[in-house]
Amino acid sequence: MKRLLAVLVCSFCGLPCVAQNIALQIQAMKSSYASSGVIDVLDNGAIVIEPKMPSPLCALPLNKDGKTTWSYYAFPLASIVVPFAAVDETLISEDLVFTNPDAAKGYKPGDLGDTTMVVVASVPGKQFHTMSYDREKLASLGPGPHSSSEYGQHPDDTEAFGLTFSNPADARAFEIALKDAVILAKTQSRP
Repeated sequence: MKRLLAVLVCSFCGLPCVAQNIALQIQAMKSSYASSGVIDVLDNGAIVIEPKMPSPLCALPLNKDGKTTWSYYAFPLASIVVPFAAVDETLISEDLVFTNPDAAKGYKPGDLGDTTMVVVASVPGKQFHTMSYDREKLASLGPGPHSSSEYGQHPDDTEAFGLTFSNPADARAFEIALKDAVILAKTQSRP
Protein backbone atom coordinates (compact mmCIF):
# COMPACT_ATOMS: atom_id res chain seq x y z
CA MET A 1 0.00 0.00 0.00
CA LYS A 2 2.83 2.43 0.86
CA ARG A 3 4.48 1.68 -2.46
CA LEU A 4 1.23 2.36 -4.38
CA LEU A 5 0.78 5.62 -2.46
CA ALA A 6 4.37 6.64 -3.22
CA VAL A 7 3.87 5.92 -6.94
CA LEU A 8 0.66 7.97 -6.98
CA VAL A 9 2.29 10.90 -5.18
CA CYS A 10 5.26 10.85 -7.57
CA SER A 11 2.92 10.67 -10.55
CA PHE A 12 0.86 13.66 -9.45
CA CYS A 13 3.92 15.65 -8.40
CA GLY A 14 5.52 14.99 -11.78
CA LEU A 15 2.63 16.49 -13.79
CA PRO A 16 3.48 20.13 -13.06
CA CYS A 17 7.11 19.34 -13.82
CA VAL A 18 6.19 17.97 -17.28
CA ALA A 19 3.99 21.00 -17.97
CA GLN A 20 6.78 23.30 -16.82
CA ASN A 21 9.28 21.54 -19.10
CA ILE A 22 6.90 21.92 -22.05
CA ALA A 23 6.64 25.63 -21.22
CA LEU A 24 10.45 25.84 -21.26
CA GLN A 25 10.56 24.11 -24.64
CA ILE A 26 7.90 26.46 -26.02
CA GLN A 27 9.92 29.44 -24.79
CA ALA A 28 13.01 28.02 -26.51
CA MET A 29 11.01 27.65 -29.76
CA LYS A 30 9.74 31.23 -29.47
CA SER A 31 13.26 32.58 -28.96
CA SER A 32 14.82 30.61 -31.80
CA TYR A 33 12.00 31.48 -34.24
CA ALA A 34 11.76 35.20 -33.36
CA SER A 35 13.59 36.41 -36.48
CA SER A 36 11.38 34.25 -38.75
CA GLY A 37 7.96 34.76 -37.18
CA VAL A 38 5.88 34.47 -34.03
CA ILE A 39 4.81 31.51 -31.92
CA ASP A 40 1.77 31.69 -29.66
CA VAL A 41 0.64 29.07 -27.15
CA LEU A 42 -2.83 27.57 -27.42
CA ASP A 43 -2.18 25.38 -24.38
CA ASN A 44 0.64 23.11 -23.25
CA GLY A 45 -0.40 20.69 -25.97
CA ALA A 46 -0.40 23.00 -29.02
CA ILE A 47 1.16 26.11 -30.48
CA VAL A 48 0.31 28.43 -33.35
CA ILE A 49 3.17 29.44 -35.64
CA GLU A 50 2.81 32.63 -37.68
CA PRO A 51 5.67 32.91 -40.20
CA LYS A 52 6.62 36.29 -41.61
CA MET A 53 4.98 36.86 -44.98
CA PRO A 54 5.90 36.41 -47.73
CA SER A 55 7.74 33.20 -47.09
CA PRO A 56 10.76 32.67 -49.31
CA LEU A 57 10.75 30.35 -52.29
CA CYS A 58 13.25 27.67 -51.32
CA ALA A 59 15.40 25.84 -53.87
CA LEU A 60 17.02 22.56 -52.85
CA PRO A 61 19.70 21.01 -55.08
CA LEU A 62 19.52 17.23 -55.40
CA ASN A 63 22.07 14.89 -56.96
CA LYS A 64 20.42 12.32 -59.23
CA ASP A 65 22.65 10.01 -61.23
CA GLY A 66 25.53 12.48 -61.04
CA LYS A 67 23.44 15.42 -62.24
CA THR A 68 22.09 18.27 -60.16
CA THR A 69 18.33 18.66 -60.21
CA TRP A 70 16.32 21.15 -58.19
CA SER A 71 13.25 20.90 -55.98
CA TYR A 72 11.40 24.10 -55.20
CA TYR A 73 9.29 24.66 -52.11
CA ALA A 74 7.00 27.48 -51.13
CA PHE A 75 5.11 27.38 -47.88
CA PRO A 76 2.71 30.33 -48.13
CA LEU A 77 1.43 29.96 -44.58
CA ALA A 78 -0.08 32.77 -42.54
CA SER A 79 -0.47 30.44 -39.55
CA ILE A 80 -0.12 26.78 -38.59
CA VAL A 81 -1.77 25.11 -35.62
CA VAL A 82 0.68 22.51 -34.31
CA PRO A 83 -0.73 20.08 -31.73
CA PHE A 84 2.30 18.30 -30.30
CA ALA A 85 0.42 14.97 -30.42
CA ALA A 86 0.15 15.34 -34.23
CA VAL A 87 3.91 15.77 -34.81
CA ASP A 88 6.06 12.81 -35.77
CA GLU A 89 9.23 13.74 -33.91
CA THR A 90 11.22 11.14 -35.88
CA LEU A 91 10.48 12.96 -39.16
CA ILE A 92 11.58 16.47 -38.19
CA SER A 93 14.41 17.27 -40.60
CA GLU A 94 16.42 20.15 -41.96
CA ASP A 95 18.00 21.09 -45.25
CA LEU A 96 20.16 23.99 -46.35
CA VAL A 97 18.25 25.72 -49.15
CA PHE A 98 18.79 28.66 -51.45
CA THR A 99 16.37 31.58 -51.38
CA ASN A 100 17.90 33.37 -54.36
CA PRO A 101 15.58 32.80 -57.35
CA ASP A 102 18.63 32.49 -59.63
CA ALA A 103 20.46 29.96 -57.42
CA ALA A 104 20.37 27.22 -60.06
CA LYS A 105 22.15 29.42 -62.61
CA GLY A 106 25.28 30.04 -60.55
CA TYR A 107 25.28 26.87 -58.49
CA LYS A 108 28.42 24.76 -58.26
CA PRO A 109 28.35 21.33 -56.58
CA GLY A 110 29.23 21.75 -52.93
CA ASP A 111 27.74 25.26 -52.62
CA LEU A 112 25.73 25.61 -49.42
CA GLY A 113 22.34 27.27 -49.18
CA ASP A 114 21.79 30.56 -47.37
CA THR A 115 18.80 29.42 -45.29
CA THR A 116 17.93 26.40 -43.17
CA MET A 117 14.52 24.88 -43.84
CA VAL A 118 13.09 22.75 -41.02
CA VAL A 119 10.42 20.32 -42.20
CA VAL A 120 7.84 19.05 -39.71
CA ALA A 121 5.64 16.07 -40.61
CA SER A 122 2.56 14.69 -38.92
CA VAL A 123 1.94 11.21 -37.61
CA PRO A 124 -0.17 9.05 -39.94
CA GLY A 125 -3.82 10.07 -39.92
CA LYS A 126 -3.21 13.56 -38.49
CA GLN A 127 -2.94 16.93 -40.20
CA PHE A 128 -1.98 20.45 -39.26
CA HIS A 129 -4.61 23.17 -39.71
CA THR A 130 -3.22 26.12 -41.61
CA MET A 131 -4.20 29.47 -43.03
CA SER A 132 -2.56 29.75 -46.46
CA TYR A 133 -2.34 32.71 -48.78
CA ASP A 134 -1.84 33.38 -52.47
CA ARG A 135 1.80 34.45 -53.02
CA GLU A 136 1.00 36.32 -56.25
CA LYS A 137 -1.86 38.28 -54.70
CA LEU A 138 0.30 39.21 -51.71
CA ALA A 139 3.15 40.31 -54.00
CA SER A 140 0.79 42.54 -56.00
CA LEU A 141 -0.36 44.49 -52.94
CA GLY A 142 1.25 47.79 -52.08
CA PRO A 143 2.49 48.76 -48.62
CA GLY A 144 0.07 49.21 -45.76
CA PRO A 145 -2.49 47.07 -43.96
CA HIS A 146 -4.59 44.71 -46.06
CA SER A 147 -7.46 42.39 -45.31
CA SER A 148 -6.83 38.67 -45.51
CA SER A 149 -9.25 38.38 -48.44
CA GLU A 150 -7.04 40.75 -50.46
CA TYR A 151 -4.16 38.28 -50.38
CA GLY A 152 -6.35 35.20 -50.74
CA GLN A 153 -6.05 33.77 -47.25
CA HIS A 154 -7.95 30.51 -46.85
CA PRO A 155 -8.00 27.52 -44.48
CA ASP A 156 -6.13 24.40 -45.50
CA ASP A 157 -4.85 21.20 -43.93
CA THR A 158 -1.44 19.68 -44.54
CA GLU A 159 0.57 16.66 -43.44
CA ALA A 160 3.87 18.58 -43.44
CA PHE A 161 5.18 22.11 -43.47
CA GLY A 162 8.48 23.91 -43.67
CA LEU A 163 9.86 26.78 -41.64
CA THR A 164 12.87 28.87 -42.66
CA PHE A 165 15.67 30.15 -40.47
CA SER A 166 18.48 32.44 -41.60
CA ASN A 167 20.61 31.24 -38.67
CA PRO A 168 21.41 27.48 -38.62
CA ALA A 169 21.91 27.54 -34.82
CA ASP A 170 18.37 28.90 -34.38
CA ALA A 171 17.03 26.14 -36.64
CA ARG A 172 18.74 23.45 -34.56
CA ALA A 173 17.58 25.02 -31.28
CA PHE A 174 14.01 25.08 -32.65
CA GLU A 175 14.23 21.43 -33.74
CA ILE A 176 15.54 20.26 -30.37
CA ALA A 177 12.90 22.22 -28.44
CA LEU A 178 10.09 20.98 -30.70
CA LYS A 179 11.21 17.35 -30.43
CA ASP A 180 11.49 17.63 -26.64
CA ALA A 181 8.05 19.30 -26.35
CA VAL A 182 6.47 16.60 -28.53
CA ILE A 183 8.03 13.79 -26.49
CA LEU A 184 7.00 15.43 -23.21
CA ALA A 185 3.44 16.04 -24.43
CA LYS A 186 3.08 12.46 -25.66
CA THR A 187 4.47 11.14 -22.37
CA GLN A 188 2.05 13.34 -20.45
CA SER A 189 -0.95 12.12 -22.43
CA ARG A 190 -0.22 8.43 -21.79
CA PRO A 191 -2.22 6.84 -18.98
